[in-house]
Amino acid sequence: MINAIVGQLVCVNPQSVTILGGSVEYELIISSQTSARLSALQGSDRNNVRILAYLQHKEDSMVLFGFSDEEERRLFLELIKVNGIGPKQAMKILSGVRVREFIQALDNSDVNFLKNIPGLGAKTSQKIILALRDTLVFTSDSSKPERVVSGQSKKYEDLIEALVEMGYDKRKVLDTVGNLLKDNEQVLSGKSQSEAEEWLFRSAIVRLS
Repeated sequence: MINAIVGQLVCVNPQSVTILGGSVEYELIISSQTSARLSALQGSDRNNVRILAYLQHKEDSMVLFGFSDEEERRLFLELIKVNGIGPKQAMKILSGVRVREFIQALDNSDVNFLKNIPGLGAKTSQKIILALRDTLVFTSDSSKPERVVSGQSKKYEDLIEALVEMGYDKRKVLDTVGNLLKDNEQVLSGKSQSEAEEWLFRSAIVRLS
């Protein structure tokens, strides 16, 4: 897996960037948001650039997609999981909106906002909302989006639904359970599923109250 390309910025275009890493030049497809950030670099800052990457490997080609930060890549990876959205369309979507604005639109189920993003229409916007709402949320201590419903926390979907049925906001529940799982891996590793659920339930209520 290629996590990132590090090297000298050779050239940047609205939809692509070329990076010299060692003796190899890498061309990556990028969003206009990333293009604007890279184009603003001056002097020595252009000599040591790090672009996060995603490699699309098909039978007849390999394509690198580049991202200026982890938030943009994370949203890209979620978008391509939505049925009918490929990497190129996901990159087109990222070119038309900031990550924070996109996730706020998801939170609000704002089809009208999403359908005006290049590469989207009303039907695809509704599909994205159904697939990703309450999956990408903002953490309580940061403006950065974080995928809370990961493979680990999916084990606790019944717990999450129980807390929501008690009247707690689903986004806050997802945020809280995700942070508890992340911050207490050692505590939970020695517990059975039922013991972990009981501990998480009590701990989540304390944090949510």
